[in-house]
Amino acid sequence: MVLLDNEKFLAMLPDLFADTKEKGSVNLSIKRYDYTQGKKRKTTQNSEEEAMRQMVDKLSLDDKEYATLVRAATEKKKLSTLVAPGDLDSFLAHYHGVFLACVASMKKNERARKKKLAVKKATSAKRLKMKMKARAAAAKEQQQQQES
Repeated sequence: MVLLDNEKFLAMLPDLFADTKEKGSVNLSIKRYDYTQGKKRKTTQNSEEEAMRQMVDKLSLDDKEYATLVRAATEKKKLSTLVAPGDLDSFLAHYHGVFLACVASMKKNERARKKKLAVKKATSAKRLKMKMKARAAAAKEQQQQQES
């Protein structure tokens, strides 16, 4: 995964959407970046000390401001950036603009339209069949009445 600065990430995001315009998808995710994630702590022998240390760590974690990890990925490319807490509002405003521009240029899924048309054709074909049977039965009945 490539970690980019915020401006370069926003500049490369439309390229990801352009690459997947005909086929494929772009997965976007935004989450809080935990600085201690992935770091393993050494365990101590005394369980009371460990419990106190965990409680102090938990209380101190609530007071911290965390960076935000923003990811964009296709099958072949992965991009990510870390956004500082102070820059988050301006970044999200730019991100929203880029996202809307990319999504607006995408075409709608044809599958739903085709399915709707197929259902419509099937029901109209059934109705036509029923009308034809009714007309045939009426013609047969008229023919029998004329013969008698």
